[in-house]
Amino acid sequence: MKRTIRPAEEEISGVIPTLVFAAAWYAIVFRSIVSAGFGPYMLIFLVGGLLMPYTAVNNLRRALFYRRQRAEAVALGNVAQGRITGVERQYVPYRKGRHRRYRRYYFLQVEMYDPATGAANTIQSQGYRKPIHRYLASDRVSVYTDGSGWKHYIEDPDIFNMPKEFMGGEILGKVIFVFIAAWLLIQALLR
Repeated sequence: MKRTIRPAEEEISGVIPTLVFAAAWYAIVFRSIVSAGFGPYMLIFLVGGLLMPYTAVNNLRRALFYRRQRAEAVALGNVAQGRITGVERQYVPYRKGRHRRYRRYYFLQVEMYDPATGAANTIQSQGYRKPIHRYLASDRVSVYTDGSGWKHYIEDPDIFNMPKEFMGGEILGKVIFVFIAAWLLIQALLR
């Protein structure tokens, strides 16, 4: 089964579960308001619930922005053939509150060849959250360059081949989450 593995900045992850959770949150809050009346403390829960959809919408906008940049570079047609020469795992720091945390990213090292001169140039792909090197079917890729000449995009749908033994784990987790959220929503509405 063919599957696209997108770079981390283009992933749309957690949007639907966040919105489902927000719907369950507001159902419980509104049910509580109907049964016990509106108190000033309920305003905290109403305003606090806005953070979840706000975060989901921002994540969606960010991912669509980077996908649009990729689509523009592909439409530009500045393509060169490349060969993956290695994979580098990096831990990129980020802040969560006052603490420093690390996210693991996988970067492909790609040797691309200029179609006009034939000169080789090594570039680093965008970071992937998944260990992309485990899913590669080939080391040959097409590398698209944007109008500025600085940003490169690896684009070849045939290189990403998801093994069957890895299918189902992500889907099962999402299905379980939706069932739990739906159950909470039904329980909140029936009280």
